[in-house]
Amino acid sequence: MSARLRLAAAALAFLAPVLLLTRWQAAAGTSRAAIGPPPLPDAIGPWALVEEERLSAEHFAMLTPDSYVWRLYEAEGRAPIWAYVAVYAGRAGYDAGAHDPEVCYPAQGWEILDSRPVSVSLARGEVLRARHLAAHRGSARQSVLYWFQPAARWPVDAAVEQLARVLDAVAGRPQYAFVRLAAPADRDLDGERDLAEFAARIAGPIRAALEVGRGRNLNNPKI
Repeated sequence: MSARLRLAAAALAFLAPVLLLTRWQAAAGTSRAAIGPPPLPDAIGPWALVEEERLSAEHFAMLTPDSYVWRLYEAEGRAPIWAYVAVYAGRAGYDAGAHDPEVCYPAQGWEILDSRPVSVSLARGEVLRARHLAAHRGSARQSVLYWFQPAARWPVDAAVEQLARVLDAVAGRPQYAFVRLAAPADRDLDGERDLAEFAARIAGPIRAALEVGRGRNLNNPKI
């Protein structure tokens, strides 16, 4: 185990009582109505909204988002992108709610072919640390880009992200969003490139919307 991992593990053990307390405080003090639907407009760069889906009652009961959008965007000559963004007020900590695709994809019959961390360049030299996953189920192949977005900061390396989330809760910022972008793995289209561009366009507005009281705005200009 690396020194950084040992340090993170020790810090988490030390802060475990604090984590339990902040989970209770988040459950008691955060209103489900405080954070509205994620800010995805009908036009995102060259992509335009063509379809919107809703979670089934069964899946909603499993995922329990405070709000979410699940939309299909298409653009000529670019990969079609299914964008799912779910917002959580942090009422039950970070171990409940959104499911990591590396767990839920195999559970739905997909085989993961590749999974790796990726860095998406943002404005002002900032970087979004996300994860890319390639999977197939029969003849269907899919490219997936996803991340868990905290309020007021960008995700950090996985080795210290859990500790950072504890500190977020202590600071009164337990809310987060789970973002999953999926595109068919078509050899004639660069799905991974298109997912990264799409992510770069929506990451900033999603992070901003996580501030309590700002998450209700759906009428953003084109991103």
